[in-house]
Amino acid sequence: MSGTWTLPDDLEVPIRPDFFPAPGGDLPQHWSKCFGCGDDQPTGIAMHFTATEGIDIVGRLTVHNRYQGGPGTIHGGILTTAFDEAQGIACMALGSGVVTGHLQIDFARPIPLGSVLEIRARVDGTVRRKAHTSAEARIVEGPAASDEVVATSRGLFIKIDHEHFTPMSEFVDGVHTKPDFGPSNL
Repeated sequence: MSGTWTLPDDLEVPIRPDFFPAPGGDLPQHWSKCFGCGDDQPTGIAMHFTATEGIDIVGRLTVHNRYQGGPGTIHGGILTTAFDEAQGIACMALGSGVVTGHLQIDFARPIPLGSVLEIRARVDGTVRRKAHTSAEARIVEGPAASDEVVATSRGLFIKIDHEHFTPMSEFVDGVHTKPDFGPSNL
């Protein structure tokens, strides 16, 4: 099954900014504690990304046994997370942070455990604060490696400033760190 996705007529295609890495260059993680790309997230999926031509990016995901959904295959939520991360990282070329507004995944075939997925993502264009993205996944190593696209994704990301996360910063690591100065603590 394949979903429908229509890009707006007034889409502006971004050009490669000066700060974006050259093709083959590594893209930085956006936050060290991110489940998708963070080096300080021991239970995360540890994706890393490199720039390709234009403002496209490519990342890899090793399908570990702990990502099992159906017998012997990746859980759809893990693959969805990988697409969300790749498309969000592609938005780095826009020069601002983004949050996911909508994500649509089409699963084409099962992806066996032990596979290595390559996910290519791009910003198709922007309209004001909205960034329209797309990505596809292929198995490049493992028991079912081929050039066949095994899943695709389309997304809508919303450009934000970094103050967007300020209200939640006191809950980093799931611990409320803001001191309570209410009457009972005076």
